[in-house]
Amino acid sequence: MKALLWLNSTPPSSTLVEELVESAELLVGVDGGADLASNMGFQVDLILGDMDSLGGVYSEAEYVSLKDQNSSDLTKSILYLSERGYDEVDVVGIEGGEVAHQLGIMGSLAEAPMQVSIKLHTDESLILRVCPSEAPKEVEVNIGDIFSIFALRNCDSISVSGGKWTFADESLSLSTKGLHNVADSSKLSIDTDGVIILILNR
Repeated sequence: MKALLWLNSTPPSSTLVEELVESAELLVGVDGGADLASNMGFQVDLILGDMDSLGGVYSEAEYVSLKDQNSSDLTKSILYLSERGYDEVDVVGIEGGEVAHQLGIMGSLAEAPMQVSIKLHTDESLILRVCPSEAPKEVEVNIGDIFSIFALRNCDSISVSGGKWTFADESLSLSTKGLHNVADSSKLSIDTDGVIILILNR
């Protein structure tokens, strides 16, 4: 099952959001993200978080308070949805705001349940988390597409093919080593024993 999570920050265009809403079975406002969704004309089905930045009242939505202060609302929300059987999560509203919050989103990808397929969406980029449980993972691209790979957890063995520069059973930690590659094939193949993100330019 697939859920769309709306965070409390700048969303992508309504055209992209509409496509994501159509493909999701559940629209979730993460705290104040419910207000932003409403401002763009979307009614959330579920509101998750500690409710400290939620302004509106949504009588048709289910409210679930997630109080753990040791994790972000995004981490708690993905864990909650995983426990309810959702194995695919799209996320919007990741841009803008404090740098710490943006880095926290990447931290959530590192600690969220490995069995959940997670994609972050902006108008400029599609960000996919790739875990060992999904590897090897194949991603369709267009020849000439720009992409980058970053390790969120250290990888002792990562292999990437389909780009101008490849990885062949190499180690990778958080660094600039995978920055700005170019697809020379219509498919990227990624195998990893750690957690990485693949950033595709739209």
